[in-house]
Amino acid sequence: AGTWIAIVGSRKMTAYGRETAYRLGQEIAALGIGVVSGLARGIDTWAHKGALKAGGTTAAVLGCGLDYVYPPENKNLMREIETCGFLLSEFAPGTEPRPYYFPLRNRIISGMSLGVIIVEAAEKSGALITADLALEQGREVFAVPGPVNSLQSKGCHKLIKQGARLLSDIDDVLEELALSLKETAAAKGKAATAGERLSKEESKLLDVIPFSPMELEDIIAAAACPVEKCLASLSSLEIKGFIARGWGNTFMRIK
Repeated sequence: AGTWIAIVGSRKMTAYGRETAYRLGQEIAALGIGVVSGLARGIDTWAHKGALKAGGTTAAVLGCGLDYVYPPENKNLMREIETCGFLLSEFAPGTEPRPYYFPLRNRIISGMSLGVIIVEAAEKSGALITADLALEQGREVFAVPGPVNSLQSKGCHKLIKQGARLLSDIDDVLEELALSLKETAAAKGKAATAGERLSKEESKLLDVIPFSPMELEDIIAAAACPVEKCLASLSSLEIKGFIARGWGNTFMRIK
């Protein structure tokens, strides 16, 4: 998938939230658009499952090392995503999941997506952090409305009041992002030509950066370019949303 849309939401989902996340995951993936989420319990899990059910591509951005299965009950789902999609993490192998790691990884989820869909979110849900990051990165934010008395939809209703796009069906996403069925069908199976948007130096640097953390000195050595030019290109790639800065002097590709 050359185009990605994020689906995130509450871990403590309702039956309504589960069905909505699963359906949206299916419908988006069926259009050839990749579904990215965080493999967390609840909405994330069912968004991934929906995408896989449609035979589409899904990516899971972890809040721990790739060698950890978290949550444990998603062991089989994680293996299926590894086979049919992508597992991404900025954390080194052996890094255990910690509560404060999950908000950090949210910037990658929003950064690699054209838009972020919040299916269910309580007033202080971590999904709202992803929504804030998406806005900072210039991404579209969609919120699924729920029953007026549902605590798990209060965060979504707040987002809608603040200007997020109310999402009633997949057409709302396609309309806002200017993605027609014809365009997505033509793009299906083709890699995004990132080089059209990058300078020669940026393209060369991007080619050596993997979808996992890489030390700055290793990037400079692999790219074989002057330090000053390398640093300038890294800053440009980060601003354009192609890479993300990790712990210390590490960088990783996110699209």
